[in-house]
Amino acid sequence: MRRAIRRFDAALLAVLTAGCASSVTRVDGVFQHRRHGYAIAAPADAWRQVKVDHATLAFARGDAESMSLKSRCGRPVARAELMARHLLIRLKPRDVIASRPIQVAGRSGWLQVVDTAVEGRPVRLKTVTLVVGDCSFDWVLASSGNFESAEAEFDAWWQSLRLDAADQGEGNA
Repeated sequence: MRRAIRRFDAALLAVLTAGCASSVTRVDGVFQHRRHGYAIAAPADAWRQVKVDHATLAFARGDAESMSLKSRCGRPVARAELMARHLLIRLKPRDVIASRPIQVAGRSGWLQVVDTAVEGRPVRLKTVTLVVGDCSFDWVLASSGNFESAEAEFDAWWQSLRLDAADQGEGNA
């Protein structure tokens, strides 16, 4: 099972951009990242926290599903659509099922759903990207199991994002 999770994490790493992961603190089921100015709820209980290189937070459910968040601040970033496309650059094969604008924490974000394969095993990815000032947030769901069930819990997770009030201006993060 551990090997399967490592392989599955490889699918996540293929779509995560490089950079330093920052630590977060957990208080009463909410993860807070004070330096990046946000809080996000813990996902449903079935998801256990795991370590994935370059991810700020990562979780796995069984050996067929994982989800992660990567936040980074302090570097120039492009608009959400371009940042989202960047996630797929090295991902082959890939079949883009959906790519469209969405709202994340009251701001314009970008959503993608992509079918790919990891070691011959079909995997569906869903990404959500948000850009706020000089910060970018990338959520990734990877599922080779029950995508619809995982997707509902993934959506609830990224939708729980709360930006600090001081960071609500477009130029602040």
